[in-house]
Amino acid sequence: MSTPRPPSGLQPNEPPWQLRMLGYADAVVGGAVLLSPHLLVTCAHVVNAALDRHGDTEAHPGPQATVRLRSFDDRLWQARVLPELWAAGPGSRDLAMLHLTGPGLPDTGFPVLRECADLADEQRLYTTGYPTGMRSLRASLVYLGPGGPTQVTHQAETPADRSAQITGGFSGCAVRTGTGELVGIMQKNHYYAWDDPDQPSGIAFLLPVEELVGPRDGDETVSAQRLTDESLCGRAAYDRLHDLLDSVAVDEVPPETVLRPDELHHVRRHGSGATAWRVLTALWDLVPPAGEPPPRVAWVHHVYRELKGRRPLPPLVWPWIREEALSLGRGWEAALKENRQQRLANHRGPAAHVDAAPAEDRPETVVRFDLEPLTGGYKLSYGIAHLHGRTYRLLPHDTRVVDEADICDVVGDLMGEFAMQRLIIPDEESLRLRFWLPKHLLHLRLGQAAPHRDLMKHPPRLGTTYEIVYHVWERVQNPGYLGTPPQRWQRRSEQQLAHPWLDDSNVLPTWKREVGEIVHVLGNKNMTVCAVDSDHDEVLHVYDAAIHQGIPTLIRGPRQAVHHLVDELLEREPGSRVRVPSLPRFLRDRAQENAESREIALIQDDFDDHLWNRFLRDGGPGRDDPEGDPGDGLVDDPGDGPGEGPSFPQDDSGPINTT
Repeated sequence: MSTPRPPSGLQPNEPPWQLRMLGYADAVVGGAVLLSPHLLVTCAHVVNAALDRHGDTEAHPGPQATVRLRSFDDRLWQARVLPELWAAGPGSRDLAMLHLTGPGLPDTGFPVLRECADLADEQRLYTTGYPTGMRSLRASLVYLGPGGPTQVTHQAETPADRSAQITGGFSGCAVRTGTGELVGIMQKNHYYAWDDPDQPSGIAFLLPVEELVGPRDGDETVSAQRLTDESLCGRAAYDRLHDLLDSVAVDEVPPETVLRPDELHHVRRHGSGATAWRVLTALWDLVPPAGEPPPRVAWVHHVYRELKGRRPLPPLVWPWIREEALSLGRGWEAALKENRQQRLANHRGPAAHVDAAPAEDRPETVVRFDLEPLTGGYKLSYGIAHLHGRTYRLLPHDTRVVDEADICDVVGDLMGEFAMQRLIIPDEESLRLRFWLPKHLLHLRLGQAAPHRDLMKHPPRLGTTYEIVYHVWERVQNPGYLGTPPQRWQRRSEQQLAHPWLDDSNVLPTWKREVGEIVHVLGNKNMTVCAVDSDHDEVLHVYDAAIHQGIPTLIRGPRQAVHHLVDELLEREPGSRVRVPSLPRFLRDRAQENAESREIALIQDDFDDHLWNRFLRDGGPGRDDPEGDPGDGLVDDPGDGPGEGPSFPQDDSGPINTT
């Protein structure tokens, strides 16, 4: 399943899988979190309020009780209050599970669950609630650990430098990490001793995901995670497979040895990977190519074969594999064996086709930004592409108009929003930002932009988290820019492809030459990389000279930073030299420990850039292009077009209406 477009109806940092719970006259009384296509979790006192009952009422409202909810797109939904896990009243878990009764289902994904035990002390968390008089309000929190009115609640506080407090309307709402993982639901807040609801103390209490448990069918205790898994794969499959697969760590049976790149990416994007069971739930709904077994069956079959002989296996696993594989025909067992051998062979041996760029140079996710000059500002186009096999699949893209002074902040907000919506995974091994900038904006240090800047004092910089590549907008738009013969640029790009290693033969440190010599040296046909310090008085003329000579790569930064970098690159021994396609990742890794590296920009313009040609210039749907540029081969989703895009964070300072 491809990642959905960020819903345009969302409020700042409101997750699409969080719904508003409606009470009398459709007033919002709290939130509920969608865990699976039908299953939601919330607080019991929120359900009581929606049903116009006293909040501390302990009894379940009855098997026919239903509540109404509103999703981000203003659609109304009805849900039945499940008896499972119900706990209400003073001292209870204050927990309720809901089941959507349809018709239809919300058009959204689901959160990745993360236990609070994995959180660091004073880690920043976020929540979005619905105080009276506001459609929504985002608040930041600092996690403090276990504590609160019950033995199962955990405690958090709002930072002193932020005035948004947890008040009525936040109950049942998701508490999330900066990358969108669900760690709990908001339950209560603490007021000062005089119990003035307009003066909250800043302390709030949440129910962590590991405590979303309760009774089912009498004495059996189950978790919300189990109910979620059962709603995905069915109770029978859960009973057959869970105990075995959940006991198998991915270190014992690594998914990388058998899953394909797009399947692995799907697993990572769903936050799975600790056990074979979590890998299975991420693969469950993936549709296989014609004639192949579903990835979920291929994975369970592989785990079964790997473990057979190492440990006793439950007798119900093989019958499940057989039932699921019967659709392959009488030869299902041979088909499974052949499919497994092919998958393993693809990882063990060299590929039949060698890409122009090694796999390690191809980022798994590309986020692109294009700034086109307009009267009074710039049109910022942006989008995301995920690697699927040898090509990329484009998500729907959007545009907005920005002022020059706001470009860095908008980019930081966008990246924070993409991470919060789980459209990207910030800790992914290779996630690249590509910026197409007019030449006069190449001074921008977009790597210094930061997400969550309005919620964190010292947010991480983009340049330390992501690979970053800049492009000269005029040159990519017009290959003949500055009178450059396009064939010259093409030849230099081909030369760099043939000899990508950085050494003295292809790198020109411009500070070692007089200005008048630079053009002459750049005319050398082997020269493909030009390094310039941004403090140089003639930096723009150097840009022009390099572009005119068709040089594909520019390295720019403050004098000391870029001098140290180039010296380090050129002094490397032949066996350890850095390749140009590997520079984005090299600079990212270097910037994590070397502060001056964060000021360096890599400008890389490859002739006939597929990303520009197919997405930015054409702006329309494309096709699979396995023969295209392996770095930018793209697949457009049908019907892509500009939209309003996600909403972005508003300042959470200022007065708040409370219930």
